[in-house]
Amino acid sequence: MFIGGIYQKSQSASLSSVSATSSNSRLSFKGALTTGNTIGSSQVLLKTTTGSYPSTTSAQLLSDDVVAIGDTNSLGIYTITSIDSAGVFNITPVLLSGDADNDDAVISTQSATQTIRFTTANAIANGTFRILIPSESNNANASDGIPDAGQFDFGNVAPTVTCPSNANGVYDFVAGTATASAITVGSQEYHSYECVYSGTGAIGSPFDGSTNGAITINSVINPAPKVAHSTGAADTYRIIVQHLDSTFAVRDSTSVSVGVIEAVRVTASVAPQITFQISGIASGVTACGQSTDVTTTAAAVPLGELSISLFTDAAQALSVSTNAANGYVVTALANDQMGRNAETCVGDNVGGDCIPDSRGDTTTMTHAVEDEWVSAAIKGFGYSLDNVNTTGLTAPFEWDSTAGGCSGVYCARQFADNENSQTAQTIFSNSTVADTHNLYVCYRAIISATQSAGEYENAITYTATATF
Repeated sequence: MFIGGIYQKSQSASLSSVSATSSNSRLSFKGALTTGNTIGSSQVLLKTTTGSYPSTTSAQLLSDDVVAIGDTNSLGIYTITSIDSAGVFNITPVLLSGDADNDDAVISTQSATQTIRFTTANAIANGTFRILIPSESNNANASDGIPDAGQFDFGNVAPTVTCPSNANGVYDFVAGTATASAITVGSQEYHSYECVYSGTGAIGSPFDGSTNGAITINSVINPAPKVAHSTGAADTYRIIVQHLDSTFAVRDSTSVSVGVIEAVRVTASVAPQITFQISGIASGVTACGQSTDVTTTAAAVPLGELSISLFTDAAQALSVSTNAANGYVVTALANDQMGRNAETCVGDNVGGDCIPDSRGDTTTMTHAVEDEWVSAAIKGFGYSLDNVNTTGLTAPFEWDSTAGGCSGVYCARQFADNENSQTAQTIFSNSTVADTHNLYVCYRAIISATQSAGEYENAITYTATATF
């Protein structure tokens, strides 16, 4: 029976409800470099000839896997950044000296915690539960921490065997022990993991991780593929669970099979996306601490007939969403000051047939420097910002800023003036992905008594740029 990457098959009617569950069913990787690898390259070329090494395809690898490359006595440690093809993958850092030779080892170790569950068949006093996991016959190879083809490696440090807590008053366990290549059954050698107890034992004691604790063995190194392994088909192994008496004779024994297989690498692409929207705001809405005097649309800010004694306030809403990992920047640039009949206003702060850009209450306002602007004696046109997002976006200033010349009542700037060779200014930004970041841009104007009669306008361009 195949369950979640684990085969379970009872070999006898001894211990019952026996299972061995692996926390990681991935194969370890044990391959080699082919010719053509170079020091300083981030690309790794594998030997792909079937049978030349246990692992001959990068299908067994995943991005972010740690991989050791080089002579087995001095392996360099790298991280896989991407998989190009069956025989090519990319790493960081680049290949170092001594790690780019033909037939140098390529190793990626997959370790797992094995959880063993079972129910006893007999009451055995002062006994031992022993777990046997297949190993190499060569003890040095079986416990060097390097994956073995078709067998489990013990590791160069003994795994921790966690025995059940004392159960039913008839099992009193001591600390578990682990021994590499300790037992031979038939022609197969096995690593041995033991939980010894004192007490009478009992029939039908469930060591299932619920009623009583299960046995766990950490850091068991999964095998590299067997000879003639077929990608996508699990290599299976027999794990034996034994109940020994006080003389270490086997009284009960049941085996289960576990499967080890490649992980499925799922790939997909997501197109770079950014959405930027400008929306109008009705009159009477509070924006930048002011009640708007006119209704705007996405394409127009009709300030209407301007006053010489009162500010006219209006606003638009700007919104950005993007999947750009490095975020976005929104800039603003006016084509010119507001000119009568859209005529050119040469230079900066030009009056007469142009509504000048405001200089602020302390006359320090520019397109790059904000200033408080609450005095109706200071004429002109300008803007402020109102971050209506609770988190996320960053604005260079807001209407209630208190930095510089601002006192927190109405902080404003001029729009950058393209005609005067000023560069577009950032009005808000973010350094990562964004979902509906919203900002109000608030427009304010007031004129002098000598402003020429007529129709005035300019054009402001907002640009949203994402960094992918």
